[in-house]
Amino acid sequence: MSPGVYVAVFVVMAAASTLQSSVGMGQGLLSAPLLRLLEPDLLPGPVVLAGFLTGVVLALRNSRPSDALEVIPALFGRFVGAALAVALLAALSDRGLTITIGVIVLVLVALRLAGLRIPRSRASLAGAGLVSGISGTIASLGGAPMGLLYEQHTRARDFRGPMGAFQAIGGVMSLFLLTVAGQMDADAWLLGLTLVPPLMVGWVLARWVTPIVDRGLLGPIVLIVSSASAMVLLISELFS
Repeated sequence: MSPGVYVAVFVVMAAASTLQSSVGMGQGLLSAPLLRLLEPDLLPGPVVLAGFLTGVVLALRNSRPSDALEVIPALFGRFVGAALAVALLAALSDRGLTITIGVIVLVLVALRLAGLRIPRSRASLAGAGLVSGISGTIASLGGAPMGLLYEQHTRARDFRGPMGAFQAIGGVMSLFLLTVAGQMDADAWLLGLTLVPPLMVGWVLARWVTPIVDRGLLGPIVLIVSSASAMVLLISELFS
């Protein structure tokens, strides 16, 4: 990675880390489409590692013991989804899978804007976790399905805890499966560690951004970030 590219990656990851640390989601949603253009080798493994690290920080700052129990159905779905994603990565084209994921996210946003309210239950959590496992492992868009489900029922302050627990534990699953499948080798781990400095900048900046998010802006932020990232992802794949 050239110095110029790393500076651009640093700015993207610092902004993405700030977003996720203050909102509870959005790091992969914001960074993945841009990093795919700047440095494709950062996907999927290094960006999944970055999401895991920020998830740990988010969980330590916001999670309660009950949050981990609450997201167990989603974690089960995520494990199944991540396993499916690893199999799909080996069998199908990365471009086709990425386009499919972008379309799925846009459909979820459209349904939410149309007024659809999905009850938060074990079944809906497992379903969101399944989609999250697939999209998160392939294109680092794992936050959208869970975020779109949770923001309907939860205040911003209560949103970050379950999302942090889900991202931290789910990240371990995805990293394990990617490593076993050969998608996360030593070079990918080292490349992922280069993202730690901008992540730390975001963790610090979130201290000042979080109070702004808590003023009733959670829903709009989730919808805007989810739809914008999916659009950028689709445009970059369709016209590349």
